[in-house]
Amino acid sequence: MSTVPPLDTVPPPDTEPPFTPVSPAAERDDIELGQLVRRLRPFALWIGLATVAATAGVYLSSRAQPRVYEAATSLMSVSGGRDSAAEFSVRAPPVTPGAVEEVLHSTELVEDIIRRLPGTSLPVPEIQALAADLRAEVKAQRFGLLRLRSRVDQQQRGVYEILARAGSPQTAKTLAGLGARSLLAWDSKRARQRYTRARQTLEAQLGATGRDPAGRAARSQVIQNIWELRLLESSAAGTLTLVSQPVTPTTPLAPRPSRDAALAGLLALLGSSGAALLLHRFQRRVRGAADLEALRLRVLGELPLPGQGPVASSRTGAFLGALGYLRLQLMPLLARAPQATVVVCAPTEAQGAGASAVVAALAAHLGASGLRVLVIDAQGGRSRQRHLWPLHIAAWHPLPGAGVDLAYGVATTLSQACLNPQVAQVARVSSHVDVLPADEPAQGQAVRGQAVRGQAVRGEPIQNQPAPSPLHQVNFPELLERWGSAYDVVLVDAPPLLSVPDALAAASGTAGLLLVADVTRARVPELEQALGLAVTTSIPVLGCVLTRPGRPAPNAGRARPSGYPSEQANIELSAITALKTDPGPKATAHDRHPSWSGRS
Repeated sequence: MSTVPPLDTVPPPDTEPPFTPVSPAAERDDIELGQLVRRLRPFALWIGLATVAATAGVYLSSRAQPRVYEAATSLMSVSGGRDSAAEFSVRAPPVTPGAVEEVLHSTELVEDIIRRLPGTSLPVPEIQALAADLRAEVKAQRFGLLRLRSRVDQQQRGVYEILARAGSPQTAKTLAGLGARSLLAWDSKRARQRYTRARQTLEAQLGATGRDPAGRAARSQVIQNIWELRLLESSAAGTLTLVSQPVTPTTPLAPRPSRDAALAGLLALLGSSGAALLLHRFQRRVRGAADLEALRLRVLGELPLPGQGPVASSRTGAFLGALGYLRLQLMPLLARAPQATVVVCAPTEAQGAGASAVVAALAAHLGASGLRVLVIDAQGGRSRQRHLWPLHIAAWHPLPGAGVDLAYGVATTLSQACLNPQVAQVARVSSHVDVLPADEPAQGQAVRGQAVRGQAVRGEPIQNQPAPSPLHQVNFPELLERWGSAYDVVLVDAPPLLSVPDALAAASGTAGLLLVADVTRARVPELEQALGLAVTTSIPVLGCVLTRPGRPAPNAGRARPSGYPSEQANIELSAITALKTDPGPKATAHDRHPSWSGRS
């Protein structure tokens, strides 16, 4: 009978905590074939070029080399029989393969081959060149013109094959035949030498035999043996027998351009692939979701950033589908979080533009689906949201908890909104999207009661100095919670995580961090370090968005009106239409962006 666990041991489904990485130094799985292909895919062009270059280079180099022909002749080794002509005579044993090879490369045999060359039909210059090459090989003890291949058994019975190489077919055939004849002559001389030495010994004994009757009988026996040895000496044969004459070769042994090129191409393919894997291991670039599996970092989407701007492209094409997948994976994580605020940041400064583009595109997509979205630009001097939204035509309205006070002016940037939250206002850039921009890079001077280039400052004229980030102010979490109460989703465009600690400061108490990694720049160690900082500060990481550069728009290079940022010109008409549909709270004289207050 099954037992139902107590209710207090089962966590409710709506209290599941967001994803938090366990450790940046997680173990890595074995490399599978698919993962190997994915790792090599970015290097496919270089691997292909290296393979083609090696194949073509070896092919052309091989064709330029002189041709080499090889001819072969065969000798058979037989075991000797017992010599019954004289009881003291014993046949010579068969020759071992090592001995035959030493003889073939000996000075005596090479000189014998050279002496036989004038009797052939080869031209005199070729004879002289071949003789010089043979003597050079003997001197260097490196043999390539004449080689021996043996196939014999334990009784030294079998076949010896003499291989001769030369620059022409006729020379190769002639050299193989001369090598076989010289080796047979040496074998026959070796067989006769035994009987010659025995005969010479008996002839010496014959002179020392006495003339007495006993000596005459011994002398007669010695003379008889001498005649028998002379007969054996004249008829002696070695253990080697010619089996086949050399044949003129028709095809060269070398070079073989096709074979050499194929082998070179294969080696180049394997070598370049190995070098690419080593480079990938040392660089550890992030090129896809598979590279983040070891970090246990959830990839929520892959966005091909369009060339015409993320806001205008968020409503059409493949970019719209990619944003849809991102929304479907992100919204359940926000529903389980105590506050639907996401801090979006990149690991490094080089990828900061991608994070701002993701914030703008995601805000436009969520707004188009009916959600109320607040975009907070916390990039400071790196601000890019000003170039992605039509702030110059937007209506401004107060944030929750703020109002309109003519004595205080308006606070229309993040830093001023944190200092003066009672007059903080945001720009309504579309029917459901509001933007609180960052300070402009160049501020100039400010005078009491007067808004200059998007800020209102009280007090005497001052010269703007670099100020601390408003994200580190004590009241920022409270303001973020207050401002977010009127919106479904709050997206904070934060500075790079590894450059400044602003993203970690802003993410405290929010749903968590959303990392943005550019597949053309991001590296795994950077994400490991970012995850380590998140684990250390107990900041949850919702996941990662991978961005890829898209194709530029066809009119990306056309001139635009002065003062129009690149993205504003694309979406101005749609933004005006959206504002007419839902203009938001009624605007006052101070609701317009201060930088446009003097325009008609």
